[in-house]
Amino acid sequence: MRVLGIDTSAQSGAVGFLDGEQVVFSEQAKIKPGGSERIPALIAEALARTGREVRELELITVGVGPGSYTGVRVGLAIAKGLAFGLGIPLVGVPTLEALALNSTGPEHICALAKSRPGEVYAGLYRKRETNLTEISPPTIWSVSSLAAMLREKGEHILFLGEVSAEVKAELMTVLKTKAFFGTAAENAVDGARLAGWGREKWERTQKNELDTVLPLYLRRTEAEVRWEERSGRADVSG
Repeated sequence: MRVLGIDTSAQSGAVGFLDGEQVVFSEQAKIKPGGSERIPALIAEALARTGREVRELELITVGVGPGSYTGVRVGLAIAKGLAFGLGIPLVGVPTLEALALNSTGPEHICALAKSRPGEVYAGLYRKRETNLTEISPPTIWSVSSLAAMLREKGEHILFLGEVSAEVKAELMTVLKTKAFFGTAAENAVDGARLAGWGREKWERTQKNELDTVLPLYLRRTEAEVRWEERSGRADVSG
């Protein structure tokens, strides 16, 4: 099965292409905030490198966040446009889940994405061989609360994702020798792994999400909050 994987939720966008079990393309590229201009070029390069035509694709897999609001929307727009135009299925995968796939050992994984200052998006996973188990779904955490919760678990934790120096320092201060951090390549979504994980999901569910997939937003956008305030319907409960 020929599968294209796309993720644009973070500073590094990813494109991967699987032809059967063979990884024929997997590249990451820095993208401007809210941009993703390089993604169509990466897709074209993936097809050119393999000598395939876009019409030969059979499945599109896309990262749905959490992450950059605009980035996630752009990735979904690209993926939906391709899937609709080609008449092929589309499946969405949480970006933190895709990040956790980068782990190579049997360990607890905390996949992270940037949120507001002092906060992160975090999901907890366990990987054994090729099996990934979700322990805790993607959630907004204050860094201090996340560190305290993980300290209580008493497990060694591998952190993957875009982690600022301040976040890393706070986690290390609390968790000390229990905290490990991924390499640069491990801290960005691998497009080929995303494509493979989406293929597994498709083979398991046979559910085309073209009309149902949505961005995984864990908080309302600033535009939504302002609209509700203007409409007199703001949630004052905090």
